[in-house]
Amino acid sequence: MRNVVVRGLLICIFVLIAQSNASGQLKPELDGKIPAYQPLVQINGQLQIAGSDTMRPLIQAWADDLKRRHPAMKVTVKGEGSETGLAALLEHQTEIAAMSRRMNASEIAEFVKEYGYEPTEVPVAIDALAIFVHQDNPITGLSLDELDSMFCRERRRGLDHPVNSWGLVGLTDEWFDAPIRIYGRDGKSGTSYFFREEVCKGGTFFPHMVRGHGPASVVMDLIKDQKGIGFSGIGYRISMIKPVPIASVKGGRYVEPSFQSVMDGSYPLRRNLYLYVARPPKTDSDPILRELVRFALSAQGQQMAVDHGYFPLSLPDIARVLSKWAAPVRAAAIDGQAKLRD
Repeated sequence: MRNVVVRGLLICIFVLIAQSNASGQLKPELDGKIPAYQPLVQINGQLQIAGSDTMRPLIQAWADDLKRRHPAMKVTVKGEGSETGLAALLEHQTEIAAMSRRMNASEIAEFVKEYGYEPTEVPVAIDALAIFVHQDNPITGLSLDELDSMFCRERRRGLDHPVNSWGLVGLTDEWFDAPIRIYGRDGKSGTSYFFREEVCKGGTFFPHMVRGHGPASVVMDLIKDQKGIGFSGIGYRISMIKPVPIASVKGGRYVEPSFQSVMDGSYPLRRNLYLYVARPPKTDSDPILRELVRFALSAQGQQMAVDHGYFPLSLPDIARVLSKWAAPVRAAAIDGQAKLRD
């Protein structure tokens, strides 16, 4: 029990350090046309959100700000991995599953079998899956096929040998014979799933990969291991590690995970962050659920995403998503005006 408490404290301290480092980096500017959040009526009730531990600090920040604006609101956030959030949604134990990857066809089919309709998909921010190394590592870039051969047993991208020492990716001197130690996420993580799909092409990890329970644990391991390499969300970047520029093909142009490269699609490991909601079609959503979506996609909510190291959605994407919630929002506004007149 003591180890769990200590680990929790270390991760909390790490998140604070990561946010402090993010605040010192050049951040993307929000589109000034993204609408600000304005409460239409005071909301009360309870809401459960379960899923991605990568997203948990951001969702908790959204929940805390909403509760400040709506004191009668109670929002509970649990972050143990995208897979656990989806399982909780399928078992009717949560209203929202936070996922750092998109639901696949079989998962949507399972949801339809359980609920009788498809889940509502709400993209809420953009993330870059970063490949991190220790700050003293001199590597200048890696290709996806080299990453595949480092982390994945099948080598489905075609490289004919495993990449298990730093000399095999061009490092010299004392790095030439140094073994590559790999760090990643456990199987419940959407980040792990995304890496396997995008880098391994559906393959499996080498058994010697150290599997961290949370996104911060991968970074904490790399701080201590100069010869290590691992993957996590770009929001967990701190000064003691650095992201490696990535090329889609060997010999191609290395691209760093930046706002520009993520938004224009040139960085190959871009992903959306999602909320998945059990919302029957042609029905009004629960007011507390509606307010969470409105806040997440507002100027304030998107600024919080930037403050946590992620990237904001574009204005057209925000407008497209909000249009699906327009009828309930209008109804709430009319109801709120009626109450004011009474």
